[in-house]
Amino acid sequence: MKSIFYYKSILCLCVLSLSFSAYPYEETNDVDVCALALGNVKALSRGLSNPAFLAFMERKELGASVYNRFMIKELNTASVHAFVPNRTIDASFLLSSYGYEDYRLLQVQAGLAKKLSHGFSIGTNLTYLNKNSILKPESKSYLSADVGLYYRINESFEAAFTAGNLLHTSSPFPVVYSAGVLYQLLPDCSILIEADADFGDYFEVKAGIEYEIAGQFSVRAGFKTQPKTPSIGFAYSGMRWKTEVAFFLHPVLGVSSAIGMAWFF
Repeated sequence: MKSIFYYKSILCLCVLSLSFSAYPYEETNDVDVCALALGNVKALSRGLSNPAFLAFMERKELGASVYNRFMIKELNTASVHAFVPNRTIDASFLLSSYGYEDYRLLQVQAGLAKKLSHGFSIGTNLTYLNKNSILKPESKSYLSADVGLYYRINESFEAAFTAGNLLHTSSPFPVVYSAGVLYQLLPDCSILIEADADFGDYFEVKAGIEYEIAGQFSVRAGFKTQPKTPSIGFAYSGMRWKTEVAFFLHPVLGVSSAIGMAWFF
């Protein structure tokens, strides 16, 4: 029992130390269960990472999710979100929390989107991020803005682009650009390919596939290259609600999982 506790404590400290040197905003942004199952795509995310997709939604949505990293509860990200499409301007809201009492990231995000033509939309996410750590006496806050584009070319092709953290105030996080395409191989099967880069040391390729069965049950799979991580997920949609899960395997740290539920109005 002691050895298990010791192992999890060391693992928790290792991952926590990475949060200071990597991109902490990813810990609160990874809340889209569908995107996680499809290789953790960003530009092709359906409304959370890419706000421009909001303009193609037809129903209001209220949802919640929990993302558990490596089966350690201190590394959970919990979130609630709302999508509010309307004739004037489409809007979204996201509240997410990562970590535990000794290290906590809180994020509040508001999204806006508008169609510029029948198949093309633009959107922005405005984000407030607060970081608390026992290693520093004062909390830190950051403001940032993302920009997204979504282009539904025809019934088979869709293209998307995001620039994360494009505008910011005293933020140490780099601007990350994501671009992807979705191809509908069959009426019930879609393939997604995406690339992310910061025009520095970071470059990553992601791919995913989604297959719908009887219009209600979906099977998803994906892969990302940094690090090389396979993923799989499932979803079930009813008339007024949906539930979805995702699992993926880190080559060193093991299995992570996510679960989400949403209601339509």
